[in-house]
Amino acid sequence: MLVSLAANLPAQQASGTVAGTVTDSDGRPVRGLSLQAVNMATKVPYRVASSANGEYSIAQLPPGTYELSTQILANRYRPFVRENLRISGGQTVKVDIQLREGIALNTVGDGSDFFRAAAAKASKLVPPAGATPRMKDGKPDFSGYWAAAGPSDLGVPEFQDWSAALSKKRLDDDLKELPSAHCLPTGVTYAVFFAIAQRVVQSPALLAMFSEAPQPPRQIFLDGRRHPIDPIPTWLGHSVGRWDGDTLVADSTGFNDRSWLDLNGHPHTEKLHLVERYRRPDLGHLELEMTVQDPGSLKAPWVMKRTYFLNPKDDVLEAVCGENEKDQEHVFRK
Repeated sequence: MLVSLAANLPAQQASGTVAGTVTDSDGRPVRGLSLQAVNMATKVPYRVASSANGEYSIAQLPPGTYELSTQILANRYRPFVRENLRISGGQTVKVDIQLREGIALNTVGDGSDFFRAAAAKASKLVPPAGATPRMKDGKPDFSGYWAAAGPSDLGVPEFQDWSAALSKKRLDDDLKELPSAHCLPTGVTYAVFFAIAQRVVQSPALLAMFSEAPQPPRQIFLDGRRHPIDPIPTWLGHSVGRWDGDTLVADSTGFNDRSWLDLNGHPHTEKLHLVERYRRPDLGHLELEMTVQDPGSLKAPWVMKRTYFLNPKDDVLEAVCGENEKDQEHVFRK
């Protein structure tokens, strides 16, 4: 009996693996797609990216029940989630994933080919090398046009049940209430999640961020002021910054509840509170760690990380959302 128990012990303690291939709706391999397996008991995420031929393997998984999902944008591919995936010690579970084409507004050029071309263009961007530029006071100067072309980690958000249910409804409705489809601002977290490029202009007392419509300019005050005691809720909130060495820490409150947290339609409440940490380690890179707190919509703080590349050859173009608007007539109607 003791010999039998000893023989079974390694298998019980061994880790498991989930592996497979990721393809698009046409059966072509999807490379560089982030996948994660979240242990439902410990909430610990295990992440990998699909290879050039669409293969993935998430190893060293402790035995247990997992949720396998893809970190994707709903306009390119629809979300994939596999719940209650049981992993046993020493076992490899094969899960092949064929993604459905994402939700687009059905205008000319706004399909999967467009997003593949955009991703290919971003992958070719090489940030310039050099030392970190500095202001006259010695603080890093974040000025420049920043493309979200570097590595990212969109985190593992835990949404309240009502928030998850509303996201599902919005996805089922093909995101027809997407704020930007109605010429309304996208919001701060959405811009990070969606990898929107930003033009940053910095002075000692103010940092301003510009992106294309419908997002209005954003201000982060660096002059030592505090948040208003009773702020008027706005789309971008009220942001104040302070320096922690060479890291700019921006604190934002005073949001309305009309923007979305991400492109998958998750809502937030007026309790939304953002803490952003910006670093420019050299000339060509800008690193952001954003902590999203909203006890009304999230079960726990949500951390997103992005690395932006300086692109001296590009800039923000003037775009007025209401002029020559073509999207509304093409939005899918259920």
